[in-house]
Amino acid sequence: MAHVFHAAVHGAAARHYSPAQRAAWSPAPKPALFAGREADGRRVFIAEDGHVVGFIELEPCGHIDCFYTHPRGAGGPLFDALEAEARALGLTRLFVEASETAHPFFAARGFTTEARQTVKRAGVALTNYRMIRDLTD
Repeated sequence: MAHVFHAAVHGAAARHYSPAQRAAWSPAPKPALFAGREADGRRVFIAEDGHVVGFIELEPCGHIDCFYTHPRGAGGPLFDALEAEARALGLTRLFVEASETAHPFFAARGFTTEARQTVKRAGVALTNYRMIRDLTD
């Protein structure tokens, strides 16, 4: 997961974020950062093709924390699995802080943008979007 995260930040996100922003976001793969992610109750969905090619995380409150893929089309099926699980759990909404790169993906799946935000990583500003989707439809 750490390598997928790092590759996505330095690959797909390069269209929207500068080298300094990407270096602050993910200076190097850190496997320890992703070890035991489910211990806090989140559900982690992983796409594999002989190795991990993508993952998405659903927290019990409906927050989508991490969502990173290699550009192999794993995003749609991963999100579909997360949405099905959210509905099975009885969640009424999903929300995410989507990067510039992920913003169109979530918008295409019915998320609306609540706010454009600036976050800091290692003292460097990055833009993301707080987005929400109602699941009561």
